[in-house]
Amino acid sequence: MDILRIEHLSKIYGKGDTEVRALDDVSFTVPKGQFVAIIGPSGSGKSTLLHILGGVDTPTDGHVYVDGTDITTLDETALAIFRRRQIGLIYQFYNLIPILTVEENMTLPLLLDDKKVDRAHFDSLVQVLGLQHRLGHLPSELSGGQHRGHPEGAAGSDRRDRKGRRRCLS
Repeated sequence: MDILRIEHLSKIYGKGDTEVRALDDVSFTVPKGQFVAIIGPSGSGKSTLLHILGGVDTPTDGHVYVDGTDITTLDETALAIFRRRQIGLIYQFYNLIPILTVEENMTLPLLLDDKKVDRAHFDSLVQVLGLQHRLGHLPSELSGGQHRGHPEGAAGSDRRDRKGRRRCLS
């Protein structure tokens, strides 16, 4: 079974003389359990593709199926909920909320869904990321490496499939 299926994906920016085809009829599948690397030169459409796959941008044409759900057909509210529950996004520039502590930033996706934090899982993530002594700190009080672990923890804080099994798509 495929975790990701891309069908005839295109993204065009601008019109006429300023038109840029960032993606042009891209199709591929990724079976569950497979790892994929997206590589290419600057300007080849890697970031555009990742933004569309993560549901933070929309294609001009085509479809993106994540675990069977066509995210290109979801309205903004459904897409926001889908991203929060199913997709772990880690940005190059961490996008942390500066007035929230490390723990608050990491658990925010769960709190937005009115879900209880699984403390055992959370504590395990915090231990792996080496943030156990920084949970009460603000992002401005973290080192660069700690900033890096912090959004990874938020992305993996609690993802469950349709059967309630924990998973992380990041």
